[in-house]
Amino acid sequence: MNYLNLYTALAVTFLILFFVVPVTVLIVGNNPVACLNKALSDLALSVALRRPLIELQHRDGLLVAVFRWPDLGPLLNSFLVPLFVSSTTTLLGLAYTLLIYLYRVPRLITLLPLLAYLPIPFVKAVALQSLLDPDIGLLNRAMRPFGLAVRVEGLAAVALYQILTFLPFSYSVLASYALMLPRELTESAYSLGSTPRTVAVRVLIPILRPAIFTSLALTYVLSLEDLEAPLIFESYPEVRGLISYRAYVHFISEVYSGFSQRAVGYTLLLLLVTVAIFAVSAKYLMTVYRSFGVALAKPPDVYRSRLSAWVAPALLALLIVLIAAASPTLVSLAYVLVDPITLSPSPSLHLLLDPSRVRASLNTVAYTSLSLLCGLVIALPISYHASRKRSLYRVIEAVSVLPLSVPGIAVAYSYIGLFGNLPVSPFNTPWLYLVLSYTLRRLTYVYIVLRNSISSIPQDYEETAQSLGAGPVTALLTVIAPLALSTSIPGLTLVAVAIATEVSTSITIGGLGPTQGWGSTAPLVYAIYRDITTAGVLLIGVYSIAVLVTVSASVLAIRLALTLTTRVRHSWGTQ
Repeated sequence: MNYLNLYTALAVTFLILFFVVPVTVLIVGNNPVACLNKALSDLALSVALRRPLIELQHRDGLLVAVFRWPDLGPLLNSFLVPLFVSSTTTLLGLAYTLLIYLYRVPRLITLLPLLAYLPIPFVKAVALQSLLDPDIGLLNRAMRPFGLAVRVEGLAAVALYQILTFLPFSYSVLASYALMLPRELTESAYSLGSTPRTVAVRVLIPILRPAIFTSLALTYVLSLEDLEAPLIFESYPEVRGLISYRAYVHFISEVYSGFSQRAVGYTLLLLLVTVAIFAVSAKYLMTVYRSFGVALAKPPDVYRSRLSAWVAPALLALLIVLIAAASPTLVSLAYVLVDPITLSPSPSLHLLLDPSRVRASLNTVAYTSLSLLCGLVIALPISYHASRKRSLYRVIEAVSVLPLSVPGIAVAYSYIGLFGNLPVSPFNTPWLYLVLSYTLRRLTYVYIVLRNSISSIPQDYEETAQSLGAGPVTALLTVIAPLALSTSIPGLTLVAVAIATEVSTSITIGGLGPTQGWGSTAPLVYAIYRDITTAGVLLIGVYSIAVLVTVSASVLAIRLALTLTTRVRHSWGTQ
């Protein structure tokens, strides 16, 4: 028997049983047509608010400029806001990528977007909200002596937050792909007398189309299913009309009594759109993700021109945008030491020792470590087959990208629907289903990291091991796996961060069990959502440091486990 094929079959079976089957049952078992009709009818009944997009208000001696999104009704808002966000972030990310690729700029400018990439769930949204608050916002405090203030309301605030949050991600996708291109492409154009502008328009932009399409698709999906901004800005009626918000609110209100057709309809609507987008962009996605993050770790080695008089202002404008994108992160970190209201030294860091917060942090470290290790076990044979067995390449790529296309709300619904009546259910053991959801929803990232590493390992290594009597599984575990893990630690570190800060299933499944005290099973993201939506700006500093400590502990645990596993496997293979 070929035990390697058996191992691969077991990994694929696990993915099917705990991801494909629950989602399929959710779709087939709830009369999808009726559910969608119910949701669409409900959305059609909502009335759009007719208010000016820009309004000047007089308040306490201040002239306040209020900016709003044109309210077109819940259905159009839900799809047009992500379209605006994805288009804007991709355009800005492309412009910044072209500038750092074509012109000589300091290394710090190349890495600046990564500072804004630091994920602090919910905290950054509250930080942005406080930044623009007419009373306590830092920006408006600076403008107050001039009698001016700025306020961004409703869907405009949601769109602003998402643009600032997803811009670093879009830049990372585009810049990583660009910096992995052969340098001869641009150098040949320069040798023929082309200017940097011609190289950008005639060479780089056409070649970057896969990355541009991937950025548009991924940022659209991230915006569509985002729950952070809608939950923070839920005081505005038009924000409560977003499909992602409605799907979550109905989940919370009906989870213990069964799902209505309307609740399932909202979830299916999200699922259909995201699956359709990923189906169209899958061929570009896997190509672009091979370079994701790798090239940013080293300085560009392509020929770059000096900044010209007309390029410098464009770079300055983009730097201002990137500083704005980093401002919620910077404000969150600043409030660790400074009280956001009085601007005096913060007295609230002792709140970190609250039992619920300490336990939530420990839970997140445990869930992250277990989820990533499970993901490695599942992704290892699949990645190996994708790297070595080219006949199955397309099938494996399709299976591996599938978890990325399903929103967290749909996963939570499907687990409740299929496993809710079991003795071990999401209600009495939510931690188990959190680990399952983390493992499978981030499996695509683990697969990509491992496949890239295995592809770089010469096939002679395993052939030598097999010629000495090792079976295929033994060769994989003792030769290929240690080498792949040793080169995958930076990529897997990013995966660990993505798991520890995952939002959708953390606040749905994570809230089904005990959430207070030392007996809590909730992850840190749920604790942040529970407290930050109540106390708001007062806990920004507390949870900023909590996220940093928890993510650092999770990464340290993962790196230690991977290092020990690599050494043990390597020593076993050499004996």
